[in-house]
Amino acid sequence: MSTFRFHFWKSLTLSFSLLAMSGAFPPFVQAVSFQPISQDELKMASEPKAPGAPAIILFRQVDRDDRGLTAHEDVYFRIKILTEEGRKYADVEIPFWKSEGSVVGIHARTIKADGTVVDFGGKAFDKQIVKARGVKYIAKTFTLPDVQVGGIIEYFYTTDFTE
Repeated sequence: MSTFRFHFWKSLTLSFSLLAMSGAFPPFVQAVSFQPISQDELKMASEPKAPGAPAIILFRQVDRDDRGLTAHEDVYFRIKILTEEGRKYADVEIPFWKSEGSVVGIHARTIKADGTVVDFGGKAFDKQIVKARGVKYIAKTFTLPDVQVGGIIEYFYTTDFTE
C-alpha cells in the first residue's frame, strides 16, 4: 500500500471517529450563574396567595441533559424569607442516592433586604439520611450566612448521574 493511501485512510478513519464521538458530547455547556434580583422581590413582605407563609420560592429551575456520556441536572432555587420561622431555610439539604450520582458545583448566596450580597464561602458536608444493605441516601448540607427576614437566599448545584 502506498504512503499516500495509508495516510488517506488513516485520516479518513480519524475523521469518522471524531464525527461519531461528537454526538456523545453536548454542543455547548451552558454555565449556570446567579440571575439578577428585582426590586419587587427585595421589597416583597408577604404573598397574598400564601398568607402567613414563612418563606416562598420565587424561582426554581431544573435543567436535565442526557446527551453526554453521563447525564446531569442543574438545579437553581431562589427563596424569599418572609418571617423569623422562614430563616430555617438557610439550612440547605440536597438529598441524593449515592449509587446514582453525586452533587457538585454548589454555589450559594444571601441577599439582604437592602440588596447587599453575602456569598457562601463555606463547604458542603455529607449527611447520611438512610443506610441499609448497601444503599446510601445522603444529603449535601450547608448553611447560608446572615439570613434575615426580608432577605433572599439563592443556590444552584449540579447532580452528575452515574450510568
